[in-house]
Amino acid sequence: MLSLILDSLTFGLVIAFMAMGVIGIIVPVLPGTLLIWLAILVYVWSQGIAAVGVGAFIFLSLIALVTGTADLWLSLLGAKRGGASGRSLLFGGIGALAGTFFAPLIGTLIGYAAGILLSEYHTRRDWREAAKASLGGLAGWGLATAVQLGGGLLMLAIFIWRVLAAA
Repeated sequence: MLSLILDSLTFGLVIAFMAMGVIGIIVPVLPGTLLIWLAILVYVWSQGIAAVGVGAFIFLSLIALVTGTADLWLSLLGAKRGGASGRSLLFGGIGALAGTFFAPLIGTLIGYAAGILLSEYHTRRDWREAAKASLGGLAGWGLATAVQLGGGLLMLAIFIWRVLAAA
């Protein structure tokens, strides 16, 4: 009986951390996808791999890897497609970090866009081209957030399905 209560509490706590991870994807203050995966890892460590299954754990880890890095590669692809240089992407990253300290939710995006915009303008002396590169970066970032959210929700659903199926 006590074992069942502890298992239920562990499962509930893991689901709570996974929910915080989903919120972290939308509000970039918490490490969203990483937190979801770490919650799964803690559950597997405490309950044994059979609680989720080896194949499911590997699949969940791959989803976490791809979606957890999506904000890096999709925002870079979007900015590159918009014409941003490697130097501008670096300044966009610096701007995002700086913006995060001032206003964690919106400051990150504004800092990223401003970093690319100012760097591209400095290089090209054309506000239109600089804005195109900056908007491309923002579009990539938005797509990355959608990919992360979809991946995070998929991880949550697979985890719950596998744990309940094993019970």
